[in-house]
Amino acid sequence: MKSILDRFLVWWLRGARYRWSRFRRKLFEGRYLRADLPPVASLEDIQQRLGEVTWTMDGPLHLYDAISYPQKVWHRKKDDCDGFAVLAAALLRQWRPDSRPVLLTVMLRPVSRSHTVCAFPSPGDEIWYFDNSFLRQASLHTYTEIVNVVKGDAELVCWDVADPVTLETIEFHRAA
Repeated sequence: MKSILDRFLVWWLRGARYRWSRFRRKLFEGRYLRADLPPVASLEDIQQRLGEVTWTMDGPLHLYDAISYPQKVWHRKKDDCDGFAVLAAALLRQWRPDSRPVLLTVMLRPVSRSHTVCAFPSPGDEIWYFDNSFLRQASLHTYTEIVNVVKGDAELVCWDVADPVTLETIEFHRAA
């Protein structure tokens, strides 16, 4: 059973998740694109805005999982970790267009521990990340280091790095 679940999670993250999210966005979320995101002038402002969003699980219409437009997340003021990450990325790009945020998703066992964060290069040679509404400023230099922090004691299946605007995969890795 473990290998079937692992194969499904790899398939989902590598091939289906972003296609499904783009499809759902086109079909159900186009009206949110006209909505404005709140103005931000600092990382503290971004963290404060993220603090106004409530964490909630995806509903049954999202089937397994989907990444909404950041405008929808802001409008509804609730989403899961994917919503926090995509909103953080949009606010970072709005504040500093050269910030280069990415979505970093870690698929774990148990599946309920899987998580998505918004990672971005910080001043200096570190990578910081928004973990839901919290800005993590640990001294990390690679995405792999972030993956290890996020996974904790859970078992890693796979992880990826994706563009928050196009939802195109930049990197994909299976657990060794």
